[in-house]
Amino acid sequence: MKKISLILFVIILFSVVVLIYSYQSTKEQERYVVVLSLDGFRSDYPGRAKVPTLDSLAKAGVKAGFRPSFPSLTFPNHYAMATGLHPDHNGLVSNSFYAPDLDSIYRIGNRRAVGNPDFYGGEPIWVTAEKQGVKSASYFWVGTEAPIQGIQPSIWKSFDKTVPFTDRADSVVAWLQLPEDVRPHLLMWYIEEPDGVGHAVTPDSTAIVETIESLDGVLNHFFTAVRKLDIFPQIDFIVLSDHGMATYYPESYVNLNNYLPRDSFDYIFEGVPTLLYPKSTYVDSAYAILQRVPHVTTWRKHEIPDKYMYGTHPRIGELVVMPDIGTMLHFRAKDYPILGGAHGYDNFSPEMEAIFYAAGPSFKENEERPTMANVNLYLLVATLLGLDPAPNDGDSTAVQGLLK
Repeated sequence: MKKISLILFVIILFSVVVLIYSYQSTKEQERYVVVLSLDGFRSDYPGRAKVPTLDSLAKAGVKAGFRPSFPSLTFPNHYAMATGLHPDHNGLVSNSFYAPDLDSIYRIGNRRAVGNPDFYGGEPIWVTAEKQGVKSASYFWVGTEAPIQGIQPSIWKSFDKTVPFTDRADSVVAWLQLPEDVRPHLLMWYIEEPDGVGHAVTPDSTAIVETIESLDGVLNHFFTAVRKLDIFPQIDFIVLSDHGMATYYPESYVNLNNYLPRDSFDYIFEGVPTLLYPKSTYVDSAYAILQRVPHVTTWRKHEIPDKYMYGTHPRIGELVVMPDIGTMLHFRAKDYPILGGAHGYDNFSPEMEAIFYAAGPSFKENEERPTMANVNLYLLVATLLGLDPAPNDGDSTAVQGLLK
C-alpha cells in the first residue's frame, strides 16, 4: 500500500512540475517588451519639467539612474545596451574611429559604414531573439541597419530624422497589432531628442524644459494608444536614455592644433573624447606635450583607469584625450570657442547620468533603485523574454532587483 501511495505521489509531483513548466513556457511566449530610448535625456531633467507620463511610469514600476558606458556617446552606448557589452568588448569604441582589423573608418554619418556588420561585435538582443524564434522590430536603434551574424530584426527602419515622433509611436503600436504569427515580441525605438536641443542651447536652457514636456506628450500619445490593445497587460515597457549632457564654456576651450602638428598623426577623431592615432615615432612626443595641455587628461590606451572598462580594443587610438567637464576639445585649423552642450565625458559624472523607467507585469511597483550600468539592458530583456543570453557584461543581481 505504501509503495502504491509513493508511486501516486511521484506521478502527481511529476504532473505538477510538467504543468508549471508548460505554464511558464506559455507565459514566456506571451511576453512582449517595448524599449524606447530618448537620446541625451539627463537624469535630472524630469525634476525640472512637468512630466506626468514619466511620473506615472515611476509609480507603476521602477525608476533608476542609468550609467552610460565609456565613452558616453550615442552610438557606443546604444550598441552597449543592445549587446550587454562595454564598447571595449563589442568593437563600437566611439562615434568615429579607425578599425585596423578592417583598415577602414567608422563614422556615424557614413551610411555604408553604419550598415557594415563587420564593425559590430558581440550579439545584440534582436539577434539573440531572432535566433531563438522570437520576432523583433526596430525603429532606428543603432546596429539594426547591419545584418549582424547575417541577422536583422524582422522589421527595421533606416534612420530618417524627418519622421515625426508621434508617427514612430503609431508604428510601434501598429506592430503590436499585427497577426500573431508575424507580430514582434521585442520592439525597440529611438527618438533623437532632447540630445539635439541640449547640444544647441546647453542643458541649462529653458528650451530643454519645453522639449522634455513635449517628449512626455509623445509618451502620453503612445500609452493612450497602447492601453487599448488586448495584449497591453502582457507588455513590459522600458523608457531610458543613452547618456546625459553637460555645458561647455568658451573660456576653457582647447584646440589641440595649437599644440600638435597634424601631419604626425595617421588618424584624428576630435571631440569628447578625442582619439589620436599618432605615427609610431611620435607617440612619446605627443604624449609628453599633451600632459601640459590645460583642462584635459591624456592617457595611453593601456593607462586608462580600470573603472572605465576601456583601452584594450585595437580600434582605440594609442592616445585618448579626455577634456574636463565644461571643456570642448577640437583639433582644427581655427579655434571655435563657443557656449554649447556635449557628452562623451567621464561616464561616472552626474552630468552624464541617464534615465531608466520600467513598468509592466514583470517589474516591481513604485520602486526606486540605485544607479546601474546600462550594459544590464541586454540581460534584462533576455530575462523578460525567457531567452538564453549570449556572453555579456551584465549584472544579474542588478537585473533581478528590478523584477517582482
